[in-house]
Amino acid sequence: MINNKLPLEGIRILDFSHVFQGPMCTELLADFGADVIKVEQPGSGDWSRSWGPFVGEISLPFVGLNRNKRSLTIDLKKEKGRQIILRLIKTADVLVHNFRPKTMERLGLGYEDLKGINPKLIYAYSSGWGDRGPYVERGRGGHDLMARATGGMFAPIGPEGLPVAAGISADYPAGLLLCIAILLALLAREKTGLGQLVSTDLLSATFHSNTWGGPGELNRSKVDSEGDVGGTEKAIRSSFKTKDGYIEISPVFSSNALRDISVAMGLEDLSKDPLFNTSQKQIANREELNNILAARFIEKTTQEWISELEPKGVLCAEIKTYEQAGDDPQIIANEMVVEVEHPGIGRLRLLGIPIRLYGSPPTFRYSTPKLGEHNREILMGIGYSEEEIALFKEEGVFG
Repeated sequence: MINNKLPLEGIRILDFSHVFQGPMCTELLADFGADVIKVEQPGSGDWSRSWGPFVGEISLPFVGLNRNKRSLTIDLKKEKGRQIILRLIKTADVLVHNFRPKTMERLGLGYEDLKGINPKLIYAYSSGWGDRGPYVERGRGGHDLMARATGGMFAPIGPEGLPVAAGISADYPAGLLLCIAILLALLAREKTGLGQLVSTDLLSATFHSNTWGGPGELNRSKVDSEGDVGGTEKAIRSSFKTKDGYIEISPVFSSNALRDISVAMGLEDLSKDPLFNTSQKQIANREELNNILAARFIEKTTQEWISELEPKGVLCAEIKTYEQAGDDPQIIANEMVVEVEHPGIGRLRLLGIPIRLYGSPPTFRYSTPKLGEHNREILMGIGYSEEEIALFKEEGVFG
């Protein structure tokens, strides 16, 4: 049974965030009904508005991260602009930002400044490095690749013999963690009646995303065996070239994955070969092992291999570009590509919503807002008159 009331309907979020991690968090909240007011710098707005690729003058990264939001432009350095924000704070449930530490405090909009105005306010922020520590104390700027480099998420060797960034952008897990923190704080408020300060950061999100392999790496000196499954997984490459593309192989969920793979490929049982008959030998002789598999994989197309290997229990997949993935039948079945109408552009293919609530599904209520599109609507909603709004415009409060 579908409930027409969205789970976050009635929750107001003042969103000062920009670029990726903050907007990703607030978009998910907006998709499930929160009233997200995107507070932007007059004239320029969110930095991602000026980052390509573009369709006309519209930034596609901005479009992908800011649906279902309303835009309010306010010059926070003007006292009248700050007073507008303080009035909005009284109506808000959550404030979100991803500025460097102390930026909002300098504007008089830190948590300690605002909790007295609205004790129920949940004040959420994500930064590059955290809330304290040497990088924070020296005011170090933060960025996705810096966090991945510092957090151990560069692969040891890239195509030019240099370390390369591994995994997804740190902004994505940081945005998810901030979203979870906000939802937890909303639940806690139901019990206590009070808001609180919540935070995460790019470095912590990066480091924590290695929850599977991290304990092994942190205790490397104590590891005495890779195990049969883990050893084979480390020994066999994850990708191989086929006659027409590339295939991924997952040598897992088997007590003898090398046997399963080699026999399914029409090779002899390589796990009986003296070079490969233990996981440790497979790791030690991985180059020779992978050369044997590579020479066989190149003989057939990717789909031919998948058709042969899957029925025999070997986990494998075609390696696709992101564009190709957008046409994958399972991606489409999961509604992870949606077509939306954007004013001035027409129909765009955008990412769907990866969370499915069947009783209260998310909605696409607004397209991405023009800069300052909702100034009048938002201010009238908190009691300002037409005359006051016109005066604010004359005085440059909106830019």
